[in-house]
Amino acid sequence: MVMRLSRLYGKQIYNTRGNYVGYVDEVLIEIGQGGGKVLALGLPGEKVGVPYERVTAIGDIILVRAKED
Repeated sequence: MVMRLSRLYGKQIYNTRGNYVGYVDEVLIEIGQGGGKVLALGLPGEKVGVPYERVTAIGDIILVRAKED
């Protein structure tokens, strides 16, 4: 699937437990050997990075795998 990065900006992000996490404020792409992709989330007062590997679905919202307790 191909998607313009600009279409991700502002999308709400929820985890697999149904909790609101934040919204996409920036999209950062690491380029290099074995380069990993990171979504940078805009949360009140801080920026939190979510590894792209935790993204499980992108549609009207972005769904990320919840952290294990």
